[in-house]
Amino acid sequence: MARHTLRGRVDAGATKRLIIDDGMLNQGHKVVEFYVWAQSIASGDDPACVLAKSYDADPSWNASDNRQIGWAGQTTTNTTRMMDFNLLDPDNVVIQDLFLINIGATVANYMVVIEPVELNNDQVVMQLIKERSQDDIR
Repeated sequence: MARHTLRGRVDAGATKRLIIDDGMLNQGHKVVEFYVWAQSIASGDDPACVLAKSYDADPSWNASDNRQIGWAGQTTTNTTRMMDFNLLDPDNVVIQDLFLINIGATVANYMVVIEPVELNNDQVVMQLIKERSQDDIR
């Protein structure tokens, strides 16, 4: 299966749209890896990000928000010691676009690795509901 890598930077407090929607609802993507890291190794330069299926997902680490599918952060010290935290919902499938929400106080580098998946019509409906967190008020 072909893997695709999305990478770049997102400013502190910003939300970045990662466009993966090809307009074909029966072709989704599964996020298989998600990483964030600081732009320097200075103490306190600690990024924290949420990977979500909606631009208006809760801007905090909130596992009860179905639109959130990944959480990642990094802590650094003056001795260049780095501790990473990366967690992905193993049951994630994205049909439309991804949104990277930087909830940290510093610019974050990111890398998201996705794989294409084929979906039947019932799976498409379930994933679209999840992308709206079972609330279609937009």
